[in-house]
Amino acid sequence: MRDGVSLEYWETCDARQGGVIGDINEKGLLIRSHVNMSVGGELKIKVFFSAGIKFDEFQASVKIIRKDLCCVEGWEAYEYQLEFMRISEEERLELRRLLDIRQPKAISS
Repeated sequence: MRDGVSLEYWETCDARQGGVIGDINEKGLLIRSHVNMSVGGELKIKVFFSAGIKFDEFQASVKIIRKDLCCVEGWEAYEYQLEFMRISEEERLELRRLLDIRQPKAISS
């Protein structure tokens, strides 16, 4: 899910971080980050994605429900499973649009 999708997250407005999205669905997402955070913590996220010739985004509040240590290209990192807690209906529509863009299209014969 890397192509054209990036993530920004923060606990406070002045401490924003970036991360890599591994997977995303309507319940939440899986990310990798070099920042050590606690399970149960809450974050605000902004997901940027390519929608053809322009970039779109959506924002949500999430809760960290799982954390694992992982190695990415020789660097120690953390993998987090995040669950959506608060997401407006407008933002949820953007999420659905992202999921639709990322779904493989069936080939008709």
